[in-house]
Order: sequence, then C-alpha cells, then structure tokens
Amino acid sequence: MRLQSRETILQQENRIQFLDYLKAICVLMVIVTHYDWKDKTSPFFTMLINMAVPIFMMISGYNFAMSNRRNTGGNLGRMYGWQTIKPKLIRFLSPFFVICLIEMILLYLGDRSIRPLRIFLLGAYGPGSYYVPIMLQFLVIFPILYMLVEKNAKLGLFAAGMLNLLFEIAVKYMEMEKYYYRLSIGRYLLLIAFGCYLYLYPKHRVKRYQMIFMFLLGMAYLVAVFGFEKDLPLFPYWKTTAMPVAFYIFPIVILLFRKFYHSTIKGGAGRLLAWIGKASYHIFLVQMVYYHFDLGGALMDAVWYFAVPFHVLILIPLGLAFYEADDCLMRSMKNRKRGVATKCLS
Repeated sequence: MRLQSRETILQQENRIQFLDYLKAICVLMVIVTHYDWKDKTSPFFTMLINMAVPIFMMISGYNFAMSNRRNTGGNLGRMYGWQTIKPKLIRFLSPFFVICLIEMILLYLGDRSIRPLRIFLLGAYGPGSYYVPIMLQFLVIFPILYMLVEKNAKLGLFAAGMLNLLFEIAVKYMEMEKYYYRLSIGRYLLLIAFGCYLYLYPKHRVKRYQMIFMFLLGMAYLVAVFGFEKDLPLFPYWKTTAMPVAFYIFPIVILLFRKFYHSTIKGGAGRLLAWIGKASYHIFLVQMVYYHFDLGGALMDAVWYFAVPFHVLILIPLGLAFYEADDCLMRSMKNRKRGVATKCLS
C-alpha cells in the first residue's frame, strides 16, 4: 500500500469527491467516443457521450478558480506569478513529455518519420492531441476570465460569451483551417467562464426559466445540426463541442452540482472512481498513444461490445499506473528538497 505524507492526506480530505467522480465518468466517455464507431451523430453521442470535453472544460474552470482563490486571493499579478504558474506547468508537461518520448520511440520502431518539434509543440499524436496546447493557453487566458466573472457574474459571462462568439466570427472571415482551430482555446471560453462562475458564486441560484431557456437553446442547436443536418453560418468545426453546446450542458451540470456535490460513494467502487478521476489526465494521455498507434491489435476493429470493454480494461490500469508513477516522482522531487525520504510502496 502506498505511504502518504501528511500533506497528501490533508489534500485528499479537502478534495471534492464529486468532481473526481465526474472526471472519471468523462474520461470513460472519452475512451468510448474514440472507438471507431460507424455513426457518431445519434442522440446517444451528440447529447451524452460527446459532452465529456465540455464538462472537462467546465471542471477546469471550476478547479482553476478554486486554486487561484486559495493561492492568490484572486490577485491578478499573483495569478500570473511564476510561483503560481510553475506547479501547473509541471503538472501538465511532466506526463506529457513522457508521452512524447513514447510516441517518438513507437514512430522509430515503425520506421515512420519523427518530427520532435511537431510532437512537443502541437500536442503529440492521437485523438485529443489538441488538449495540452489548449491547456497551456488556459494558463494565460484564465486569470482574465476569472477577473471578469469575479467583478460581475452576469457581465463576466456575457463578456466571455462575446469573446467566444467573436473568435468564431474571426474563424469564418479569416478562413482559419480546421487544424489550427482545434488548437485554439477561443472555442472554449464560455465553458471555462461557466465553470469559473460555478465556483465563485455557489449561492447564486440560476432561475428555473433561465436554465430551461439555455437548455432548449443548446438542444435546438444539436437537433438542427445533427437531427436535420443544418449548416449554420458559424461553428463549422467540431460541431459536437461548439459554443452553443455550452448552453445545453451548463444547466445539466448545475443540476448535478445541486444534487450530488456533497455526495460520496462508499466502499471500493467509490475509491476506484475517485482514483480514476484523479488520474483522468494521465488516462487521457495514454489513450492518445493507444488509439493512434492501434496498440489494441485486432480488437481495434472488433465489434463494440468486445472492443470497448477491452479498451477500458487496458487503458484504465495503464493510466492509473502512469499517474501513480508520475505522482511518486513529483513527491520524491519535493521531498528531496526538504531532505525527506519518499516511499511509494510498502
């Protein structure tokens, strides 16, 4: 069993289990959606499975708001300070660089060209490879979104929405290529602001008619685009996670927060789900490599009821092991500075 420091135990006691559960469910949805389904336009995908990334972005807005409030008191200068940015960079880049090295090895073994700069700068290869570049932009843009929402909730959300919309207009009139669009955080600004709002204003009660209006607005977009195959003037790329989807998923997340925020799942199932949630980033990185290099062998093309459970049973343990190894390394580096020995296993 892994030995835990007092600092780690205190951090776990202060963790919001519900957020870990939600991240765990979302990373499972990511694994499901990256199987080679023949049809991803059914309501099951467009209204449920594809909501994983929007929910992740909202949770990121929530967690960064919580971290910035606790560590900087919401001070803009301190939010941009190296002491605030450094641990976040390490948390994102340390496991990412490991994945980059693994991909370069696999490319070499497969006699394929290796472009290190492309791998490191553009998020490596595999489904969801845009995520790391977007999260690095997140570190730059988030303090501004935080200040906007903190100063005035309604005006802050409106400003974030307008910035998101202006970005989409610029994409259309500048004829931005899909490849570069995928790497831009501009498409997620409203989702991030919604997550920030959820943390900063926990006692605000979004009125029922407002929630219904937003939900119907987002639902109308999904039905029009995927049910009736309408082409809208804006949002030509990644339609399943485009800006209007924020209006669909935000009321759902609000209801989940109200119902389950203080809930805990007892026993081994709860501990496993929370563990998966904490390791969601590492599981995500592993699935990038797994799917891009077809590491599942013949089962990559098998029917879904064989392939999907197989992928889950492979990717979750690998991601958990990767998370534990990375966590042990990070704690060892911290403890070495303090002159304290670290043991990950006993």
